[in-house]
Amino acid sequence: MNLIFGLVAGAKFLPPNVRVQAVKKLGNSRSTSAAQQLLKLFGTPDPIIQSDVQAAIKSLGGIIVEPAMRQLAQPIPPAQRTAAKALALVGPDAAPALQLLTQQLGSSVLELRVAVLTAIGAVGSGAADCVERVAGHLSSDHIKEAAAAATALGRIGPAAKSVVPQLMGLVGHHEKAVREAASNAVGKIGPITRVFVPTLIEQLEHDDGGVQVATAQALGKMGADAEKAVVPLSRYVEHSSRDLRQAVMEALGGIGPASREAEEGIARCLDDRDWGVRVAAAQAAGLVGCTERATVRRLLNLLVDSRGSVRRSAAEAVGKIGAAADEGAAGLVQLLSDKYQAVQLAAGKSLGQIGAAAAAHVDGIVALLESPDKELREAAAKALGAIGPLASKTAPALIASLKDPQPSVVQSVVGALAQMGASIKGDLPLLADNLSSQDDGLKLATLETLGQLAAHAEPAAAAIQNCLSDRNKTVSEAARATLEKIQRAAQAVAPR
Repeated sequence: MNLIFGLVAGAKFLPPNVRVQAVKKLGNSRSTSAAQQLLKLFGTPDPIIQSDVQAAIKSLGGIIVEPAMRQLAQPIPPAQRTAAKALALVGPDAAPALQLLTQQLGSSVLELRVAVLTAIGAVGSGAADCVERVAGHLSSDHIKEAAAAATALGRIGPAAKSVVPQLMGLVGHHEKAVREAASNAVGKIGPITRVFVPTLIEQLEHDDGGVQVATAQALGKMGADAEKAVVPLSRYVEHSSRDLRQAVMEALGGIGPASREAEEGIARCLDDRDWGVRVAAAQAAGLVGCTERATVRRLLNLLVDSRGSVRRSAAEAVGKIGAAADEGAAGLVQLLSDKYQAVQLAAGKSLGQIGAAAAAHVDGIVALLESPDKELREAAAKALGAIGPLASKTAPALIASLKDPQPSVVQSVVGALAQMGASIKGDLPLLADNLSSQDDGLKLATLETLGQLAAHAEPAAAAIQNCLSDRNKTVSEAARATLEKIQRAAQAVAPR
């Protein structure tokens, strides 16, 4: 059967949907024969099904390893490369193939070596014994190979700490791809890299702008370990290079709260002429926790920026800063109707994060419960829940939303009602009315809500008891469990 699916998937004269379904069936079959068919399909470039083939190989996980190893052992470079690329997709499950993979690092075929390095890196910390072999390719004259080696070492993580000096040397490489791979790796390898912070600070003064950018990126990926670089980094907030200004903002954000002493520089970049720098500065303001009034005002101005990505970053930052940016609540409500969904979602989430200050704007938030987009409905429910008792007037709308067809939205609504607690006691009769519905899903969601409101839900006990004889066993069991929660809650507060 898997052979037939493989033939169907590879038949280019068949409709794309038929071929895609055949690929998916191979992935779902979870057998070695299916893995062999997928390897064949993976080795034949076909844009119509390639993404589905990759997804199917990932779903097979360790099942693909044995047939891929057999293919890797064949002295046919194209087939070996396909096997290595397949092993890279399954990640840590490819550990049994490490010995075979490292043997292929001596191949004369560049593309095979690059694929093998990628596969070794995908194994992660389980490839610790391969560090020395991989590091030997950092000095390659081929950009792809050197970059792939650096990336692999970064994915191996702390076990690759012995090669950090070599990676540090590549942070100043003349090729951008190698610089970026090396800087990423230095950050991922972890705390051991802090001893190199002084060296990186010196390298910020390099006369090559690309090296400066890579250096800033490496410092940002070290997190709080790079605290000593905050002041040196802040000297470049007005540099003529927009790439360096952006990299500095990203670095200060990566370092986190320790960058507070650079807040003035972050604030200046919030007004930068380049939108990419403004995005990075807004993100940094949120990650660092900038609370100076002047900085917050500049950040709030970005809520009406002409660029959607800037508005989104500013909205997210307002949420991270929290109460200190609560005057931005009105601006966030305006973004709930932004033309970009990502901006709307960021605004909804941040309204919940700033809490009480958003209470005056719950009408704008509750309107989203009727949005055709499930993610916006979910975000609205979560925001109302985060505002808590101060949003209790929205309880009837939330109770109506327990009928939402999307389970994720219903769960968010249940959580929101629970967070409102005693403030919605008056709405319990409306909530309990759902228990007489013919919709089992609605009854279950209602019972879950009442269970979370157990300390206040005793008035609904009679309606819950009626569900004990429900034809649906799941509903009757949920009713029993809810009554037990209510009884325990009552006993906990009863005088002794």
